[in-house]
Amino acid sequence: MFDDLPGSIWLDGKIVSWKDARIHVMTHALHYASSVYEGLRAYGDKLLKAHQHYERFHQSANYLDFEIPYAIEELIEATEFLVKQGSYGQGYVRAIAWCGSKKMTVSHNGANVHVAIAVWERPVNYTESQFKNGIRMNISNWYRPDPKTAPVHSKASGLYMISSMSKRSSELLGFDDVLMLDYQGNIAEASSSNIFLVVDGKLFTPKPECFLNGITRRTCLDIARKLNINVYETTLTLDDLDRAREVFLTGTAIEILPVGSIEGNGKAWQFRPAGVTNAIYNEFRNIISKL
Repeated sequence: MFDDLPGSIWLDGKIVSWKDARIHVMTHALHYASSVYEGLRAYGDKLLKAHQHYERFHQSANYLDFEIPYAIEELIEATEFLVKQGSYGQGYVRAIAWCGSKKMTVSHNGANVHVAIAVWERPVNYTESQFKNGIRMNISNWYRPDPKTAPVHSKASGLYMISSMSKRSSELLGFDDVLMLDYQGNIAEASSSNIFLVVDGKLFTPKPECFLNGITRRTCLDIARKLNINVYETTLTLDDLDRAREVFLTGTAIEILPVGSIEGNGKAWQFRPAGVTNAIYNEFRNIISKL
């Protein structure tokens, strides 16, 4: 039960017990999705790319036209306190900012803004077999929205309704995750992580035009360039899966996760984690080891 874990939560500048971190049912964000969140990883008592995450946290709120009332350094300090108090092996940090119950109209103009940070133990949740052979994916019936219709570059909670529905439908069919297409039918990402294809030893990934430019995604691009792997950020279609020999996903929660197969549109594609995937994964782990 996530409403009564041991430990504490940082809520509006104060440390409260986990079970006492509550909101009112008339909270604006609950009714109108005026909230943004951020996920970070803690390895021991060290945070990975905390400044980048909290900078994006602020940017996400700005996309939704409200301001987070705490500076980046304040948020990092609060997170470091929680992490050190908890002694986590693989901690996951969830920061969230939302418009409160001061206002209950469609517009959140004049609403009060709350911020909370919670940490819990959350190891990377794929099995040894999934990492060795890759996960199974299918293609979602839901599409990523046109940038003109939603704040697609914000980690806005409301946008994850599409992810939640898509992944749930995929799991009911026996798959591990789902491939999302963009509003034009091109490859976008997985339910909540970015996707990479390896073709002839070169790395290809969609341009983040209608989805979030993940921090782990950016880290992997930097790693690839450091390893002298050619990188292409470009439009990718389902036909490009025919040429791919390796496919992997990236995200804060999953780190780097190989894909073994993708099914949909009357086709099935098979992949195998190999040289490029393993090289990028090993360098990513090397970065973590040096925190």
